[in-house]
Amino acid sequence: MSQTNKTDDPETGVVRKIVETVDFKTDKLEEIHTKLNDLDSKMDRIEDKLDKVITDDTKKSDLKDVHKRILDLLGSWLTTKNLSKIMNYRQEYVSRKVSELKKMGLVKEKREGKSILYKRKGGVKEAMEDND
Repeated sequence: MSQTNKTDDPETGVVRKIVETVDFKTDKLEEIHTKLNDLDSKMDRIEDKLDKVITDDTKKSDLKDVHKRILDLLGSWLTTKNLSKIMNYRQEYVSRKVSELKKMGLVKEKREGKSILYKRKGGVKEAMEDND
């Protein structure tokens, strides 16, 4: 009796096709991961350039005025999204300025669900007037 060749077996052909498909998908996944990493690097460079443009194009006095305006608006609890709409600035810019104020100890925050709300601490106006 002759033994059937395993390469002629229909099940082997199906398994081979599955393996080829999996290898193909694996190659595509690696390609996708590479492209995502490239895009991530490009986004980092864009954010760095945006930071530089914002800080280079803004005078020190303007930064101080922006901080004062934010502090004036933060008499009640607001999100950076609310502040950006009121001030007509990009949310990223407002968020950065609020973060600076927070680091200075002039702003407090609280979380409500997914939102983070900010409010000025007491005595902020006096502290800002001392810095004039």
